[in-house]
Amino acid sequence: MTSQNNPESPSDIPPPERPPKGNHTLVIIAAGVLFAGLCAAVFWLSERQAQKMGTGFPQLQEQAFSLTDQNGVMRSNEDFLGAPLAMFFGYTYCPDVCPMTLSVLQIAIDELSESGVDASDLQVVFVTVDHERDTPEQLAAYLSLFDMPVTGLTGDAEALKAVQKSFGIYAKRVADTDGVVLWDHSSAVYLYDRGGAFSGTIVFEEPADFVRQKMERLLR
Repeated sequence: MTSQNNPESPSDIPPPERPPKGNHTLVIIAAGVLFAGLCAAVFWLSERQAQKMGTGFPQLQEQAFSLTDQNGVMRSNEDFLGAPLAMFFGYTYCPDVCPMTLSVLQIAIDELSESGVDASDLQVVFVTVDHERDTPEQLAAYLSLFDMPVTGLTGDAEALKAVQKSFGIYAKRVADTDGVVLWDHSSAVYLYDRGGAFSGTIVFEEPADFVRQKMERLLR
């Protein structure tokens, strides 16, 4: 009679080896390093793009405009030379992008100030795209809601269109389903250094770390 080898019972089969516990930690560390590297690469590329844009983007002294601020005073582009500038185009009835962008700038300024960076001479300028509703009085009421100095600028339709064209701003009046007037508009913040040279942009929903780094570089 030929003998047959009996198959091993489940209890005889050794369990699979478990990876050392340290491997999980190494994976987490590696993932963190990779993420940090990707963030650094994205920031470097954005800075390179800003430098390329800056070579062909007009300096502030070339962006001539004359608009009225929230105090009824006529202001020109030359009034903002000599100090770092963050300029944003929007409107006071904006439901999301405009208040969020101004809040992001406010948070970045507060954090930089707390870390010892002097942001006292930073100029934040809010140029409306809605000449019909954004009067100086409306701008004053709206901008008072933010805990930072902001200069609001308005003007007639022709003056605002000229400024938008000069800065390459897109702005189009639309209406939602309820008939409420809204505006589609460019959402980037334009940055200029003390000499009036274009320094780059802050795009909507840009990571907070990138915003702080760009603002800190602007304030140097």
